[in-house]
Amino acid sequence: MIPATLEALVRPLEEFEAIRRRAVRLGDRLCDLSYANPYEGVVTSVREVLRRALDRERLLDLQYTPFGGQTLTRRAVADDLTARQGLEFTYRDVVLTPGAMAALHLALRATGEPGDEVVIPVPCWLDYPLYAAALGLRPVLVPLGAPEFQLDVGAVERALGPRTAAVLVSNPSNPAGRSYPAPVFRALGEALERAERGSGRRITLIADETHRDFTLAGVHVPAATLIPRTLTVYSFGKYHFIQGQRIGYVAVSPGHPEREALATELARWARILGVCTPTALMQAAVPELLALHHDLGPVEHWRRALTDALRGAGYTVTPADATLFVYVATPGGMPDVEFVRRLAEAGTLALPASVFHHQGHFRLALTGGARMLEGGIRALQRLAAA
Repeated sequence: MIPATLEALVRPLEEFEAIRRRAVRLGDRLCDLSYANPYEGVVTSVREVLRRALDRERLLDLQYTPFGGQTLTRRAVADDLTARQGLEFTYRDVVLTPGAMAALHLALRATGEPGDEVVIPVPCWLDYPLYAAALGLRPVLVPLGAPEFQLDVGAVERALGPRTAAVLVSNPSNPAGRSYPAPVFRALGEALERAERGSGRRITLIADETHRDFTLAGVHVPAATLIPRTLTVYSFGKYHFIQGQRIGYVAVSPGHPEREALATELARWARILGVCTPTALMQAAVPELLALHHDLGPVEHWRRALTDALRGAGYTVTPADATLFVYVATPGGMPDVEFVRRLAEAGTLALPASVFHHQGHFRLALTGGARMLEGGIRALQRLAAA
């Protein structure tokens, strides 16, 4: 039986799904801006990578792989991280997982024990607190200030306590769409060091960098380059728009004081928790996926267009510089679920702030294509004027 504490955490998304099920009856008239699903399709280059991975025939190529993943694939990821971060990763630092959701489970379980606390700035990705609570950890939510939603290091530091095992942040942040600059991570690293000296406990930063590729040129700062005790989480699905194929990883920073022991423990937890590994087929595709680069012009265009149009209609929009989302305050302080329900009745789907452990806002995805985004803008303008 699902405990009441977890029931409360799953309910907001289920409430939205009830709204969604009614809205999909609109068929082609619906403008779905709720999730980052690529309505214009997966690009040909990605499909070709998957075809080549399937066509290559090697001994046991589609069979079980070791916990942690195939060595060749892990080495390719490690080489990519080394090039990105300037830190010397090896394949042992990388544990492949069936997407970022599984990677988060491993990271949380390897850094804390039941009864420990995980500090989570909010608004945050919907299931951070759910996963922590399901693993017996206590999520400590730290509200960030609207409309900027910059990482408030002072507020995070005040939330740290003698039972804090980890701080979990998304960088760039989802749903707010903010990239955190280097000075913020330097300050956060100093705050974690002060807390460790005071409590005698080790505190790990879990950096969910799933949206690192959707940033303006030069904006993304990998947390591990400034905070040694960092676990980096990533998913290939977002950048290549193949979310349903479920492949990602959790990587231990080469500067982590318990580097080797923690990497071994992460792979063992993959077995204990039943997370296992991604499919052998997706592991075979990773080296080529790492070499693919996509045109982000359409994402940046719609981020600007949506922001400008909504501000022009009177909405307060968070100044996003990253991710596939725009985060917007509901007009007149209307409750977010009520606003999303009205928006759905007008033919457009958005996610309410309640699923992000926040209130008074809604999130719009930039991946619906021109027809849906233009239709969504018109619906939002009409609601603002009503």
